[in-house]
Amino acid sequence: MTVGTLPKELTTTVAASILGISRPTLMKLISKGEISAHKVGTHSRVFASDVLEYKARRSVSRRSAFDALRAMEEDF
Repeated sequence: MTVGTLPKELTTTVAASILGISRPTLMKLISKGEISAHKVGTHSRVFASDVLEYKARRSVSRRSAFDALRAMEEDF
């Protein structure tokens, strides 16, 4: 386990790494408005809080999908 702090703003490369996705996938999420971003010069930056919030939402969504799958399995 590593304990550390995150800066307020993250590069898209670091944010993608935290989420366990590729940078192009992160850019698609940004363009769809699922994660907000802002420009610093020509580079996109995301707030660490937005990345962690998206990660938590994704975790809840995955868990509910897994629970639904288990419920379907029990029906059969």
